[in-house]
Amino acid sequence: MKTGFIYISLVTSLLFSCGPKEAEQNNEKYIDANELKKQLEEVQKPSIVMENDNIESFIKQHQLQMQTTGTGLRYAIVKENVKGRQLVTMDEITIKYKVSLLDGTPCYSSDKTGPKKIKIDMDNVESGLHQGLKLMKEGEKAIFILPSHLAHGLTGDNNLIPPKASVFYEIEVLNVSK
Repeated sequence: MKTGFIYISLVTSLLFSCGPKEAEQNNEKYIDANELKKQLEEVQKPSIVMENDNIESFIKQHQLQMQTTGTGLRYAIVKENVKGRQLVTMDEITIKYKVSLLDGTPCYSSDKTGPKKIKIDMDNVESGLHQGLKLMKEGEKAIFILPSHLAHGLTGDNNLIPPKASVFYEIEVLNVSK
């Protein structure tokens, strides 16, 4: 038991003892997380600008009146339910939906698979979908445009949604249970 403690202490001290100066002395490369983040943001700026331009062009071409969240999600409530309860984290909801790419390519639809049950902020669906659903009330219909970072990101969904793709959602909240 004592030997195990000594071994864990030794490994821990080795892991946490090496900062930038020690790394340089050992000919190791020290990676500053903040600097790495800045470099990644700089490299991705052109593709982010291009994606944003494509989304804005789509909105203008289809004459949509949409709002934008701080994360870049575009949304519009197309059928309101003023008496409906606001959706919140942990609500289990049933939705009808259609998902397509901005070029019009259809991807997924509840017309083919039937309505889908989702537990808000808990199920493994796009983060932008969770975000958009919390802007809705039971019985409402909405449209969302999820930029790639809120959809399937750099890899796509390994099926119908390609890498770095923005997606367009038409969605209706059929019912809510908590």
